[in-house]
Amino acid sequence: MTDAELHALLRVSADNVRHVVAEAAASLDWTARQLSVLSNTYPAWDIRHEPDAYGRFIWTASLRQRVTVWMVTAGIVQSVRQADPIALAATLAWQSSLLHHGGRSRTGPI
Repeated sequence: MTDAELHALLRVSADNVRHVVAEAAASLDWTARQLSVLSNTYPAWDIRHEPDAYGRFIWTASLRQRVTVWMVTAGIVQSVRQADPIALAATLAWQSSLLHHGGRSRTGPI
């Protein structure tokens, strides 16, 4: 291999490494953006993206207030866990609907 070929190979490799690093940074930012959107959309919930007991990352949300008997009767839970942010958003949308409408209209004051 000549010096010119070696330098060309190193230049291409460096570009590939920069691309991989940029992709990794973007994926970390993507998770942070998803967490930010969920937290801003559902402020009544403490939302986290953390590993479970097996090391798999899951999305969790805990209601910031204590669940009352009326809330439980309405189907509201203290915390939820989902495998991805879209499933968590769907679950929180349902829980928020119960929290803001379902509990009062069906079972009494929350």
